[in-house]
Amino acid sequence: MRLLERLGVTPSIVPPSQPGPPPLTTAQVYGRSPVGYSADLGRILALPRRDLAASYTAADVEALEAALRSPSPQCNCASMSPPRPCPLRLRRVQAQALLEASRVGGLLGPIGTGHGKELTTLLMPMVMPGCRVAVLFIPASLLPQFESEWGYYGAHWKLPNLAGGRWFRVGLPVLHVVTYNKLSSQEATDLLERIRPDLVILNEAHNLKDPKASRTGRFLRYFEKHPRTRLVALSGTFASKSIKDYAHLSRLALGEGSPLPLAHHVVEEWGTALDPGKVVALPGALERLCEPGEHVREGFQRRRNATSGVVATEESALDKPLIIRERKVGPVPAQLFALIELAHAGERPDGEQFQEQLQAVACARQLSAGFYHRWRYPRGEPHELIEQWFARRKAWNKEVWEELKGKRREHLDSPGLLTKAALRAHMSPPYEGDKPVWHAATWPEWTEIHAAVQPEPQAVWVSDFLVKDAAEWARSRVGIVWVEYPELGERIAKEAGVPFYGGGTVASEDILRETGRRSIVASIKAHATGKNLQQFSRNLVVTPPSDGAAWEQLLARTHRPGQQAQVVEVEVCLHSQDYAAAFGTALERARFIQQTDGQSQKILMARSDQPPIDCAG
Repeated sequence: MRLLERLGVTPSIVPPSQPGPPPLTTAQVYGRSPVGYSADLGRILALPRRDLAASYTAADVEALEAALRSPSPQCNCASMSPPRPCPLRLRRVQAQALLEASRVGGLLGPIGTGHGKELTTLLMPMVMPGCRVAVLFIPASLLPQFESEWGYYGAHWKLPNLAGGRWFRVGLPVLHVVTYNKLSSQEATDLLERIRPDLVILNEAHNLKDPKASRTGRFLRYFEKHPRTRLVALSGTFASKSIKDYAHLSRLALGEGSPLPLAHHVVEEWGTALDPGKVVALPGALERLCEPGEHVREGFQRRRNATSGVVATEESALDKPLIIRERKVGPVPAQLFALIELAHAGERPDGEQFQEQLQAVACARQLSAGFYHRWRYPRGEPHELIEQWFARRKAWNKEVWEELKGKRREHLDSPGLLTKAALRAHMSPPYEGDKPVWHAATWPEWTEIHAAVQPEPQAVWVSDFLVKDAAEWARSRVGIVWVEYPELGERIAKEAGVPFYGGGTVASEDILRETGRRSIVASIKAHATGKNLQQFSRNLVVTPPSDGAAWEQLLARTHRPGQQAQVVEVEVCLHSQDYAAAFGTALERARFIQQTDGQSQKILMARSDQPPIDCAG
């Protein structure tokens, strides 16, 4: 009885003279039956285990370095701003990753931030046997940093030929560097087919975690056509919400040697016992991965990391204190709390009713920052036309979405390409080219009206309380103010008299030139991944993310090797239920990452010099 009560199940009490209800089954209590035995589990249990630390000797590492080191290094490391130490030796995990990938022919690398994934990716084509053409995928925001890192490392190590570069050395592989954004573009539908790489390297591989996305579909389609292509996938956080985030990457990198299930339905089943959130199934057969008394996530992580082709880090790259504490903002206007409650009830402050719960949640988060988004119609379209426009747009988007759920083909694997295919299908005279056409049922009605309404997004400000508080923080100390919304970032920057770095190549280049002598405001989406910002040691997170992986990346911008301060400080705004709940969810997801990846999460290892943060709302 007490166990059921703790699980939230309260069976009704019946008189002793009457037969009681049948006992609840495990499936009724948890929602699903325990994880069962499968051929995939049997395969994984049979995989040989290896001790990575004992797999390669100091002589192996020295031989690797000797083969890769530039014979006549010419560097300007000391004259860089700030000066940088010469990268004369490989870090332990870098050497292990290169040696393991060359031995296995692929790599799954859950390697934490600050452990030198950049140099590992640049040297990978040089150690992969028989590599002629390689593609390295990186986030677009890292492109400016890549260009400087190429020269920095190239002065000391033998790097491959860079496609489009100034020099070409006969006999060395060619490396194409492509951003994930470019892979998503319409013209990149057959990009990999045109390059025809025999090695694909993914830095920040979690950018391909969604098989439904156009970029991931193109990536998967190439491997389906060219199954002998080698894959090296590196990420500080492969799975932020589910093991489904990277099971497909593990399969392509290691094949039958993958420590994750190969069958999609088995991945789904394992997720019911491993993924964060409410546990809906007991581990069942997954307990075979565990030692006595071990949590199933830890058993999964230990077995995964002991598999050939997997190189993982466990320790933090920086042994310095990290303090996270709540920023006491205020006073928060009572009117704002009322508007947030109204949003959760399904209504925007201007009276517009939400159609989906996600819209309500998004609006509540915006209101927590003092504003909300709405559409404005500067051309003055009548209300009836606007309603008809949204209805037809919704029908068109639904048909596009349903089409993309099927098997994707070149020139038909993104909304933009489907639009072009629908245009070709309704041409007069009929289209006679070699590209595919799509006879979409909703296209005639949508094309008839799509230009009749031209809405523009508008930010409506309700209160500047958070803007003023963040600006005061930026003026009174030097640090980074992190924001989710560009409108908020621009307003804080203007109030504080400091620069705001949003999206785009120029912002990515300029933020790297900051010296750390003044505060800046930065977009979380644009700059919280991959950037070296250790010239700052203080942070204010104005709009806290709910993703544990996003927090790991954000914290690693300043809590990373090269940090000169004695301690890195982070303040978080938790003045609303929505922001407090987001931080609580991030903690939960970070625990999942730490237990299944084995990589210490900064948000969990941080200490506070104040009472513990209450994330219950």
